[in-house]
Amino acid sequence: MNFYQNSQLYMKNKSNFATCVSHIGKRHNYEDNFLFDGKHIDVDLQKQMPSKKSIFLTSHFKRRVSFFAISDGMGGHNAGEVASKICVEKLAELEKTVQNCLSIKEVVYLAQATIAEINSTVCEMSYKQKDLRGMGSTLVLLIICGEEIAILNIGDSRAYKFDGYSIIQLTKDNTEGQRMLDLELLTSEEIKSFPARKNLTRYIGYGEAGFILKADEYYPIINNEMILLCSDGVTDALNEYEMKNILSKELDMGVSGKMLIEQAIAVDNADNADNATAILVNIER
Repeated sequence: MNFYQNSQLYMKNKSNFATCVSHIGKRHNYEDNFLFDGKHIDVDLQKQMPSKKSIFLTSHFKRRVSFFAISDGMGGHNAGEVASKICVEKLAELEKTVQNCLSIKEVVYLAQATIAEINSTVCEMSYKQKDLRGMGSTLVLLIICGEEIAILNIGDSRAYKFDGYSIIQLTKDNTEGQRMLDLELLTSEEIKSFPARKNLTRYIGYGEAGFILKADEYYPIINNEMILLCSDGVTDALNEYEMKNILSKELDMGVSGKMLIEQAIAVDNADNADNATAILVNIER
């Protein structure tokens, strides 16, 4: 499996095309992971990331049911890379078994059950292994089943849609900052200086024995548009206006993905720039 391909694929035909770009940023370890065309980062490649730095993939996806996911190991927690790897590995296994599902609801039901199992596994490993104590991860998952689409979200990795002119956030963060916004206790401007704004209120690895974790579900209508999945290494560095400008400049999705990541990790004040991952998926109807 070659993750380091030099793609010269310029998108004259963008139907069912996707690209994935991930960079270690200015961190010493790589805690992001992804599921893309059945591929994810294994332990060996995680260890190579300090020298490899980045990953670039492209795909014309043809499965009846396709999964695209980003899982971000929680910063400041032990072994976040373990939690994110478990998450994408289990979803990769599920993707193989749902190809005969007839509806998006059926796939989502199975995905939710798998997410609950992933959470139980992460919690149990965290409890039993001292070196994994407190590990966790986020998850944003795009499911395409025939003509139907769903997005599942836990944490603060995000999904957007881009129509060539405007970018719209499709998911809502599970954070203390978002909770304050929902309760109208703080304004969007006040949130920027709220110390606890990034604290996650739900994540993979959350809960105790008997707790069943469930992702938020979204069913967007997508017609000849692009879906962007990204970790907070992108959204903490770039605002929606900046992301829109980058996506508007290039017809080549691979170049757009690279520009998003390059600009995210090059932000002037990002001396400790986080891992940054973006997946762009073009959907034509």
